[in-house]
Amino acid sequence: MMTTIQTLPLVMPEEEALKIAGGYRNPFVKMMAGKKKINLRLMYLENRYYIYEITYHKSPIASLFGKEEVEKRQKIRIMVDATTCSASYTSDPIATVRKETDDLSVQGSYYDDQRLEDCGANMAKRMVRRRVGKQISIRALSMEKVYRPFYIAVYGDMKEGTKARYLPIAADGNEINTTL
Repeated sequence: MMTTIQTLPLVMPEEEALKIAGGYRNPFVKMMAGKKKINLRLMYLENRYYIYEITYHKSPIASLFGKEEVEKRQKIRIMVDATTCSASYTSDPIATVRKETDDLSVQGSYYDDQRLEDCGANMAKRMVRRRVGKQISIRALSMEKVYRPFYIAVYGDMKEGTKARYLPIAADGNEINTTL
């Protein structure tokens, strides 16, 4: 059965994904791959693209001294992976395309909507932590369900009772860094 999804554009060719799966950049991946056959499969993993509005309220200390401060507002874009519940900051707006794919290639969310929204809000708080002394409030302005394409490299043959070794390779050209 076919499903129409909104996805990030596929920019990595299959040949490049095979090179990465073969470990041309990473010796540990090369050891894991060995001389095993590599099977590539294109999967679309669900993500949530949130735009949050952060409001900086007057600090309690400033109000004691009678300082007049204007509430400042800021918007921040966060992408939350709905399969691992991990969030990352996006500096630019995302461009998506509508694509028709089969149901077996689409992996949905493992988490409920509120937990994903809270995960994105926590990432937004960490991003603006530099404004020490201000009280902040965060609210989601918009949420968009977006699917990211991944090549899943499976090493060897799939046999029942054996552990499958696999490597997910992002096929949309975006690099995710979640350390802060």
